[in-house]
Amino acid sequence: MHNIEHLSLQGPAGILETRLHRSNLSDPEPWVMLICHPHPLYGGSMDNKVVTTLAKAGGELQMQVLRFNYRGVGKSEGKFGNAEGECDDLRAVIAYVKQIWPKGRLVLCGFSFGAYIAAKLASEMPEVKALFTIAPAVLHYDFSTLPKVACPWFLVQGDADEIVPPQSVYDWLARTSQTIQRIDFIGATHFFHGRLLELKQTVLDCLQKIVQI
Repeated sequence: MHNIEHLSLQGPAGILETRLHRSNLSDPEPWVMLICHPHPLYGGSMDNKVVTTLAKAGGELQMQVLRFNYRGVGKSEGKFGNAEGECDDLRAVIAYVKQIWPKGRLVLCGFSFGAYIAAKLASEMPEVKALFTIAPAVLHYDFSTLPKVACPWFLVQGDADEIVPPQSVYDWLARTSQTIQRIDFIGATHFFHGRLLELKQTVLDCLQKIVQI
């Protein structure tokens, strides 16, 4: 079971509105999932259905799960930071996690715009144990400049995505030197309408492999 705690963390641009789905399991080295939401200027928030679906997947494995609003979204202070600011927001959330669980094992997840935020931090932090990028916005943010990601990287893409052109993702995957496990959702749109339960199960299956490593 999880209790959802409403937290106000100090971020670099002010308060960050955060939800902690706290597992009741007592574990000095817990798995901690952090979830990055889609673009804040196009309605993205931590209440996005893909974000909450990812949180449910982590919760089923009794992970500690944090989702948060970037600066300028919801009750988070500040204004849009053009990805760099949002990366700083995630750094602040990770710093909080390290204070609470110094031996926590991190899983970073991101959807669309949030996929870049999660991937950038995973490329900087060798202690990250797994990375999930859902419909990554590769046309708008340059994933090709990211350093090598050391942890297992899972990429989920719908082939009927109307926001992120699927071919742009496939082309980038063909060029990149990153080691990425691609998971195709045939017929799925950007927001995985009608496919959220399937998405949750897919992420859960991948997470179960990770926690056994």
